[in-house]
Amino acid sequence: MPETSPATTATHAGGNRAPAPRGGGAAAHLVLALVAVVLILASLYAVRTLSLFVSPMLFLAAIFLEVVFIAVLVYALIQALAKPSAMLRSLGESAWTGLESNEYVVRFRASRSPWLRWLRDRFRLDTPSGIWLTATVVVAAIPFGNFLSLAVAVVTHGAFTQVDQRIANLMPLVRTPGETSFFAAATMLANAQTLVLVTVLAVVVLWWRRRRFLAGVVVAVVVGNELLYSAVKFIVHRARPDSALAVLIDTSPSFPSGHTMRATLAYGIIAYLLFKAFKSTAAKAATVAAYLLVVLLVAMSRVYLGVHWTTDVWGSMLLGSAVLAAVIGTLEIAARFPIMRGRRRPITPGRLLAVVPALGVVFAVVSAPLLIHPEAHAAQLRTQPLGSLDSSSLARLPVYSETLTGDTMEPASFIFVGTQDQLVHAFESRGWEEADRSTLANTLRAFAVGFQGGQYPTAPVTPSFMASEPEAVAFQKATASNTLRQRHHIRIWRSGYTAPDGRPVWEATASFDDGIEFAGAAKIPTHHIDPNIDAERAYIIGSLGYPDHLISFTHPQMGHNGSGDEFFTDGKAELVTLH
Repeated sequence: MPETSPATTATHAGGNRAPAPRGGGAAAHLVLALVAVVLILASLYAVRTLSLFVSPMLFLAAIFLEVVFIAVLVYALIQALAKPSAMLRSLGESAWTGLESNEYVVRFRASRSPWLRWLRDRFRLDTPSGIWLTATVVVAAIPFGNFLSLAVAVVTHGAFTQVDQRIANLMPLVRTPGETSFFAAATMLANAQTLVLVTVLAVVVLWWRRRRFLAGVVVAVVVGNELLYSAVKFIVHRARPDSALAVLIDTSPSFPSGHTMRATLAYGIIAYLLFKAFKSTAAKAATVAAYLLVVLLVAMSRVYLGVHWTTDVWGSMLLGSAVLAAVIGTLEIAARFPIMRGRRRPITPGRLLAVVPALGVVFAVVSAPLLIHPEAHAAQLRTQPLGSLDSSSLARLPVYSETLTGDTMEPASFIFVGTQDQLVHAFESRGWEEADRSTLANTLRAFAVGFQGGQYPTAPVTPSFMASEPEAVAFQKATASNTLRQRHHIRIWRSGYTAPDGRPVWEATASFDDGIEFAGAAKIPTHHIDPNIDAERAYIIGSLGYPDHLISFTHPQMGHNGSGDEFFTDGKAELVTLH
């Protein structure tokens, strides 16, 4: 009788043997995971860089890429661990078997203490009030706790609200017609019309699939969300940003953002059902990435269009995430345990549900130009008169420029008195170029030209703030090297005061960009400034052809600008009366 090989025996015992897995599958996915990690770090670097340059569209693109790369990483890790998961599970079970015989574990399990029994019950796998409920409560409590903390900061006008004001003040200066149309379509994703359409379509699909329980869940989530954010709005009763900063007008309370909560919850429950419907890990990862992109787009659109503060949309995402976690946790428990009418509730909505958000996106894009009409509104400039232009009166003016987060930078080194036309003429007649606004196209062009060593005479400057206001105008002048890497430049703000003759008073900071550096721990590419900002002050006053008129404005000091470059100054400012 011929000898039977082990392989033959295995084939006979198990019938048709499954094909052996292809070699290198786990290794290939681990390599993909490593590449994703590198890309995630690169995206984080881009996010940090673009938060400094304050370009909304570029910042959005960097955030989206970050989400996509994280989804790729999760997918690659799941695929890489699919094969060794059985082995890891076996090792874990063996380790737990060993732990069960440990005297401390035995004593803990045998304890009759009510507190220990309660704690043990929270980690049981065989009851709905065990580990599943514990995980649901913990996951929902984290964003909810952060939401409460943020709500307190909003009500008490904490530091976050100052960042809110700076971002809102900046938006009118970075808007373009194309970006405004784009964000109008994004905000339409969560308008009431789109929400009703998406909800009705989801209910129809789920009802047709005989998933009436899930259809009821979708309706309950949508209606509950409307009631919840309306109640919070009524309690906090926060005012909207000034209408002069907005291109849409809404007079209802501001905190939290209803649109952002709709995107977080309504699209969130549909994304969860689709996640359960898809079998492919790639499809699941794509679903999560698409959902996060929708939430991000809607949140940014509300700030960009000027109808919400940044903390409004952040608070909405936190509160919406807490509620969504609670809903998903409840559905997962209901799918595992017969807690509702004595039977389980399977979560199998079918992949046809993917049509619902797709139609919602199409409707938003098509209907946005018809239903949303962004329109800029003229700002009402509020000014206060100065009795004179001596040091005591000028002491009422703001002193320092600020970063987006409120960190102080250089003190003002110029005080101009004159109209905006006189200000522009004073610089342009002497060969200075007015800087372009920090729009998407201008920022991209400045990046490209700067790295290539070329020249962009009207390149935008990084926005800075004074008394929470961005600079009203900036000028720059090339050096003999004639490249963007070196330039003289000055940022000028409206002070909010007028001189005795009624003309506006302006403040300015100036510095000389002497090259490109990679600043800070994140090595962000930006201009390096010459620390002697008083030398740049002297250069500018000489360039304009006005006589020196230095006044004591602050005190001699050293400090750092937004990118960490050092500066020093004698604390004086040039008082220039324009003509």
